[in-house]
Amino acid sequence: MDEEKKSISKFNFIMGLLHGIFFSGGIAFGSATTVLPAFLTNFTSSKILIGLSSSIMGEIGGVGNILPQLFVASRIEHRIHKRPLLRFAITVRALCWGLIALITYLFAGNNPSIALWGIFLFLSLFTFMGGVAVVPFMDIWGRTIPSNLRGRFFGYRQLLGGFLAILSGLVVKFVLNSSGIGFPNNYALLFLFAFILITISYFALGSVREPVTEVHKEQLPFYNFLRKAVAILKKDANYRKFLFIQILSGAIALSLPFFVLYAKDVLKVRIGMIGIFLSAQMLGLVLSNIIWGHLSDYLGSKKVIQFSILFGLLAPLFVLILPRHLPGLFAILFVLLGFFISGRIIGKNSFLLDTAPAKDRPRYISLEGTFRLPVVFFPLLGGMLVQRSSYSIVFAITTLFLLAAFILSFGLKEPRRL
Repeated sequence: MDEEKKSISKFNFIMGLLHGIFFSGGIAFGSATTVLPAFLTNFTSSKILIGLSSSIMGEIGGVGNILPQLFVASRIEHRIHKRPLLRFAITVRALCWGLIALITYLFAGNNPSIALWGIFLFLSLFTFMGGVAVVPFMDIWGRTIPSNLRGRFFGYRQLLGGFLAILSGLVVKFVLNSSGIGFPNNYALLFLFAFILITISYFALGSVREPVTEVHKEQLPFYNFLRKAVAILKKDANYRKFLFIQILSGAIALSLPFFVLYAKDVLKVRIGMIGIFLSAQMLGLVLSNIIWGHLSDYLGSKKVIQFSILFGLLAPLFVLILPRHLPGLFAILFVLLGFFISGRIIGKNSFLLDTAPAKDRPRYISLEGTFRLPVVFFPLLGGMLVQRSSYSIVFAITTLFLLAAFILSFGLKEPRRL
């Protein structure tokens, strides 16, 4: 049995890496930080609408991703095999990007209203099915990747995926700067590339093997499941503090969709610089992943959470102090964001899997996802603030939230030592 577990763990490790590589490269073509905000400025100058797009599909989660998690967890925590639901959800997610590319090609140029409605619809479906997939996704990794390898597993996924995403950024720059590929064909092509790479990534993810472990014997009524989930919050103070810190640090979403618009509106950079910014973000992700992965496995996930929040704090602060006559330095911001986003993912996932008891893992995962609900509305709030005040006000407020999260992170306890 031990040899069988090792075989499953090794195979899943490889498939997980392949999934992470191609997914990172694919989703970069539809980046909610760079590509999508720039794309939407072809239809509207409303910062609120652009903020809404990031609330639907943001770098740190969208509203659709939050909604189904508790319900899904209540329906599958008693099932030995959770992979069939994962396969269904990721199939729908891949198809969404194919349809977004098709809608952009057919309607964005001559019927923008249909294009906007269609794109928002399929972005929403993409994130909703992500909320369906994340519970079995995380549960399978919790069962197959040992605790002392999880940091490196999530780190290498993002490290290798970051290399491909850097190339994606260069392709974005070439396509958007190309005089031979006009609007909307340029963005339709980018979204088609997203569809192709994400589909490849999901073939790898759908092939993971699912080990048999102990589960709850029967499905609880949803109300009883909620009561037991809420009881976790009452008895686990460290987990509760972790959730609160996740909300505070997630306030960087106030600014995420507006960094690139600030560069475009205030610093007057060329549209092709979006590809450079995307590559800079992926460079930060690549440079940081080995650090985060080893830091998590050897010193613990608390340290990753703390240091990643520090990089998130530096990002809006950097914009506030950057002289406007040096727009070329703006790429440094996206390097900082790469450090923050990758560290946030690795720290959160490792902390969550180390904290959750095996049988209750779906409850812990879905609770964490649900408590991120305030975070997904930050981009919309940021859009309203930009519309009515200024970019600088939003960046200053973001800085204060991240500072509060950094201070509170010192009160976390490393779950492996509890």
